[in-house]
Amino acid sequence: MSSFLRHTVALAAVSLVPTSAYALSQGTHRDLSTTACWKQKLPSEFCAEVGAAAYNVDHYEWDDLSAHAQPEAGETKCQAANKALGRVRALAQEVRAISDAGADYDPALAVALGRVLHTLQDNCAHSGMPNEQHAWFSVSDTCTDTKSSPDVQPEAVACAEKETALAFETFAKQVKVPTPPPPQEPGSTSQPAQFWPKRGGVCDFLKSGASWDGVDRRWNNSLVVGALRDQLGSSLTIDPSAPTVDVCAGDESALDLAAPAPVVDTSAPVEWCNLLKLYCAGKTDGAEEAPPWETSPTNTGDGSAESSGCAVGGKRSSSASLLALALAACLARSRRRER
Repeated sequence: MSSFLRHTVALAAVSLVPTSAYALSQGTHRDLSTTACWKQKLPSEFCAEVGAAAYNVDHYEWDDLSAHAQPEAGETKCQAANKALGRVRALAQEVRAISDAGADYDPALAVALGRVLHTLQDNCAHSGMPNEQHAWFSVSDTCTDTKSSPDVQPEAVACAEKETALAFETFAKQVKVPTPPPPQEPGSTSQPAQFWPKRGGVCDFLKSGASWDGVDRRWNNSLVVGALRDQLGSSLTIDPSAPTVDVCAGDESALDLAAPAPVVDTSAPVEWCNLLKLYCAGKTDGAEEAPPWETSPTNTGDGSAESSGCAVGGKRSSSASLLALALAACLARSRRRER
């Protein structure tokens, strides 16, 4: 498939799909991080690497639920929140250690900071919501007209933007970022590589929604947001060796919501639409594709679209025939590659 046709297909597919204005997508993680970094007047190359690291947590750490401020199966709210705090502490220690190690620029500094930011940002959206509950809402939003996912709430982005800005204020006071080396090729505009999550992990997540019992199990985020912020500040600027703070102070009910959302009737799960069926029909170990809730191609290091250039995401479109043509073109190219 020619470059022109590939871009035409991708553009046509994306244009058929409405986007969510407030989606806490991978691109949102990246953009919040780079914008806050620039505002602190830190090196642009460093800011780009921080943004890519925040973006890539969904690729490299999809199955580590503490990275996303969510509980593992069987964990209590307090256990999961404290694990997220422990992650922030460990990464802040890593940032501090890299900073103290010497004057030369180390890309690992940007990676550690980006990973911290992703967790702070995700907590603003997830509030400890288990995967099953999250997946129920994600399937509903993708296949119907609902906007119930925690990742599409305006207050989630507002919180993430605030916490990211505060994190960078703390970072900039403590760490002096060395000047990154110039690009190997003068005039190069390449960006750090960015990757979608693994398809198998995404589909396992989406399938888990059918097992949700309708009970709202989020934690009291008015406590956890501040605890994560304080943990970062303490571990980065005061005493890196200090233990993780117990946000519950030994009280297992400390994070219970005073007014959880009403119980949802889950007796009739939302039927998967063709978008989800087509996505999860692909090879779990094949070329990565945009997950269903994403609506734009990923920028890779060479400025091209991530994976095969056939990223299609978002909700159902009334122009089903055009979407089918775009998908058919993508599938045809994939078959030719496999021969």
